[in-house]
Amino acid sequence: MYQRILTFASVLLLASGLSLGSARAIQATDPAAAINDVVKQAISTMQSTQGSDADREGEFRKLLTSGFDIPRISRFVLGRYWNGADDASRHTFSDLFENWIIRTYGSRFREYGGQTIQVTSTRPESDTTSVVMSQFINPNTKAPPAKVEWHVRKMGDNDYKIIDVSVEGVSMALTQRDEIAAVADRSGGTIEGLNKALQQRLANGDTAPPAK
Repeated sequence: MYQRILTFASVLLLASGLSLGSARAIQATDPAAAINDVVKQAISTMQSTQGSDADREGEFRKLLTSGFDIPRISRFVLGRYWNGADDASRHTFSDLFENWIIRTYGSRFREYGGQTIQVTSTRPESDTTSVVMSQFINPNTKAPPAKVEWHVRKMGDNDYKIIDVSVEGVSMALTQRDEIAAVADRSGGTIEGLNKALQQRLANGDTAPPAK
């Protein structure tokens, strides 16, 4: 279930990116409105957009850099390896991680089958961060709606970026950090080994997301 919902979330955001078509933060009056606007635009776009996988991957890249705080997420995902890395290695990892996410989720847009997200409430966590609570509704199953939480950071006046997505309490950022740490541990325990391993896996198309 976790992987299916994350796949839908990425497809949802990809479709909204196709309609937004610009590399900027999500603009809205509040965090809940930001997620609601993404959902509305995404559903409409997924029902009508045509284009090749390569075209959509390109649009997903635009969305990823505009809708998500990639520098912050990259630093979190890199974990204990961040402090010991130089700026060049950090930059290389950030680029590789962005490609990793795009390859992992961006190519799965065809799995959309009428699912949607319904925002239910918002919980402020600080002056700049909030959690938007929502439900994943799948019309193709009798299972109850799953809880999806969008962790959103305010970047400026009416500008927001997503810093994490949690599905039934399972954090996407934490899941990615665990997977990246496992790759690093198998690659000599250094960021240089990690970056080399990620480059190899991307070249080989080995970006299967964790099944949960």
